[in-house]
Amino acid sequence: MKRIIILTIIATLAMAAGAQQRVVAEVKKTIDAMTLTVDNIKAAAKKITPALTNDETKEKAETWYVAGNVQYRLYDKFMANRAVGKKVDVKAMGHALIQGYDYYRQALKLDTIVDTDRNGRPKVDRKTMRAKVKTKYSQDIVNRFNAKMSDYNKVGGELYNLKDWDGAYKAWDIYCTLAARQGGAVPDTILGQTRYFQGIAQWQLNEYRQAADLFAAARALGYTKKETFDYALVCLSALKDDAGIVETAAEAYKNFGTADLQYIRILINNHINKKEFIQANDLLDRAIAVSDSDAELHNLKGLVVEQQDGLEAALPHFKRCVELAPNNAQAQFNVGRYYYNKAMAVTESHPNLSRKEFRKQVTPLYREAMPYFEKALEQDPDNEEVRNALRNIYYRLGEGRKLEALDHK
Repeated sequence: MKRIIILTIIATLAMAAGAQQRVVAEVKKTIDAMTLTVDNIKAAAKKITPALTNDETKEKAETWYVAGNVQYRLYDKFMANRAVGKKVDVKAMGHALIQGYDYYRQALKLDTIVDTDRNGRPKVDRKTMRAKVKTKYSQDIVNRFNAKMSDYNKVGGELYNLKDWDGAYKAWDIYCTLAARQGGAVPDTILGQTRYFQGIAQWQLNEYRQAADLFAAARALGYTKKETFDYALVCLSALKDDAGIVETAAEAYKNFGTADLQYIRILINNHINKKEFIQANDLLDRAIAVSDSDAELHNLKGLVVEQQDGLEAALPHFKRCVELAPNNAQAQFNVGRYYYNKAMAVTESHPNLSRKEFRKQVTPLYREAMPYFEKALEQDPDNEEVRNALRNIYYRLGEGRKLEALDHK
């Protein structure tokens, strides 16, 4: 009884495998018909799908070759309908072309046939002593790829316009892959532009690393328009890739100089962070020469000058920043800090100052510092350093009401 059951199972499996092989043959015959409609081809695509996962057919190049033919035929039918003015499903059309490529690629991987002699025995390569192999579908697939290469570029654009970012990315990736194999058939700048648009698609999908890499690839291919740098910086910022940001900004600065100050700002801040004040100062002078009304540049200039020559030398730059941007809390603090430090220096060097001398030498400095600190605290209420300085000033000047109000904030 057990033997009968086992034989029955084996027979059933064999029939199933044979059924899938017949399906492949039937679909192959069907799609050669001249009068197929979109629905007929879609039905053929659905019919062959189980064969792609069946153990007896999924390892055969023919299965994937036929499946690829179905998808390419579907794409061609869509295009034919469009040519005569019929409305077509653009997304389905694009994905048929993409799916066809994927199926053909799998067929190429499996397309190896052992070459045999008249008696059916494998021919042996005398040099390698391995069985000789040949292909059956590969050349036809390569020819089909070459014929459809530009279609992948067009489809990428159409899927992009439909906001099908993943589909657009895939179509353009296939286009670039096929073009690269043709060795110069497509100019590098065209490929660069395509990589750029791929990057935009990946950016839309929040795939920031891949997008940044694609923007870099676009530039490497000669597509160096400003947006390839700007979008890359957006992606690298999202990734918090400081090294990548600086590297990209440096490349952009070489191309565009001070036409857009965002690049030089990044480089200046990088030099400041590394305490490379000479380099930072040089770039600041270049930037300020272009945009003297940029308050933040003057504040940065003050910070750099202070590191090199002290706070007094930096004061004019901080004051220029305050003049241009009264709400710049850091610059307000820096100016106030100058007068506050001078007041503190007098009291520390003369601890026994009389009240009269205090009012003469120290009070004016505190009063000079006070409005700058008040403005800084107004803009940055959580700055305890400013708050403590103001508390000391109010106490020293006898500003009881202001001191009480400060402590209750």
